[in-house]
Amino acid sequence: MTTPAMWVFAVAASALPVVLLGSIPATYATTGVLAVPLVFLLIGAVVGFLSVGYTEMSRQAPHPAVYYAVVGRGLGKSAGVAAGIVALVAYNGIQTSLYGLLGAQLSDTFGGKWWVGALIIAALIALFGSSGIARSTVVLSFVLAVSVLIVVLFVIAAVQNPAAGYNPDGFSTAGLTGGVGGAAAYVLASLMGFEAGASFSEEARTPGGPGRSVTAALTVLVLVYAVTSWAVGVAVGPKQVTAALPDPMTAFDKQYGPLMPPFVTMVLIFAIITSLLALHSIAARYGFAMAREGVLPAWVRSTGRDARTGAPVGGSLLQSGIAVLVIVVFAVLGLDPLASLFAWFSTLGALGLLSLLIVTSISAMRYLRAGGPAPATAWKRVFAPGLGVIGGLVVLVLMVVNVDALLGSAPGSSAPLIIPAVVVLFAIGGLLWAAYLRSSRPEAWQQIGQGQGNRHAVPAARLADIEL
Repeated sequence: MTTPAMWVFAVAASALPVVLLGSIPATYATTGVLAVPLVFLLIGAVVGFLSVGYTEMSRQAPHPAVYYAVVGRGLGKSAGVAAGIVALVAYNGIQTSLYGLLGAQLSDTFGGKWWVGALIIAALIALFGSSGIARSTVVLSFVLAVSVLIVVLFVIAAVQNPAAGYNPDGFSTAGLTGGVGGAAAYVLASLMGFEAGASFSEEARTPGGPGRSVTAALTVLVLVYAVTSWAVGVAVGPKQVTAALPDPMTAFDKQYGPLMPPFVTMVLIFAIITSLLALHSIAARYGFAMAREGVLPAWVRSTGRDARTGAPVGGSLLQSGIAVLVIVVFAVLGLDPLASLFAWFSTLGALGLLSLLIVTSISAMRYLRAGGPAPATAWKRVFAPGLGVIGGLVVLVLMVVNVDALLGSAPGSSAPLIIPAVVVLFAIGGLLWAAYLRSSRPEAWQQIGQGQGNRHAVPAARLADIEL
């Protein structure tokens, strides 16, 4: 895979139209913060510091299950197994949550039960996920290009039809009023997925490609979302944007006519599907890589028979099975796909991934300071990871304290505490599983986090070159 191909997976995982039409309006309406664009820049800076150690570690210890491998190298194999389990839960959580969003959107657009559409798309994702990566890359590239066009058209429409000026508080500290902690939580959740490129490190054409794709994806997402959220404030007006849930579709209708909103809705649906596919590919590689080293059952490490387009079939089936099971359970219990499935599982995923980024930066400071397989600058081994840990802990606290804003729970409710508790419980479960591996399966214990000596040996003997 080339660096642009990995970048496509990372940006597609974030689903630009979902953030434009869903996350940004919800951030304004539920938090009352006018400076949402500035929050994107601030949180983007914190995540940028956190990504320095992550990318350097993924370069020096290439592995499809990045958090599992790099935490194992820096903080010990037990911590690595715990990180791998939390990462599996986080990526599966975010990916599965999107089935709730997609099912609700399909039901609103075409009618029928939400879970019917969700199950049909789950089967389609399983089909693509079990085939070569080239097919998925082409689909993601096309939908991403159209998604970018939609965002650009919205910004143009907003600038040409401002409701009440150009919202000077968007990038000003004066606009940091209201629930800033809740805004930080929403913004962080919108950015998750930027680190996807590093999971293709063993399939990358060059060792530095995954890291460059991560940095480029984060930079683009932060800048695009900052401008887009400013444009939402311009289109709706600074006084109205926090008074009620703003509807960006109005700007499309006003500027381009009544045929534009239905087109945007279809792009939104396809963007959610491609986000599902991108996150599915990451989760499948985590499952495959951990099973390859004996941490997960052997069947999860199976790959496609075609040597040229071999794919992590076992990991793909594991992820698809989890998604289908969750959809069926929520359908049987009659739970709301948005208020329950999407809100709870996406929050679980975002909280888990932020925690892993913080732990990875701590791991990088220890591993890189000890020398590692290659020298690293002081910026990469000390300063950037250290700043990332400090900023990340602040954001993590804000996210935990304001998790009720993401879940739509009543203030004072104890229900939101379930999300942090789940992350902690799975981490403890990973530590216990690591202890079992160490005592009962020493051959698996020795392989933890070691990866594949030949970068291009996985997932098959020969891989298709992904040109983009």
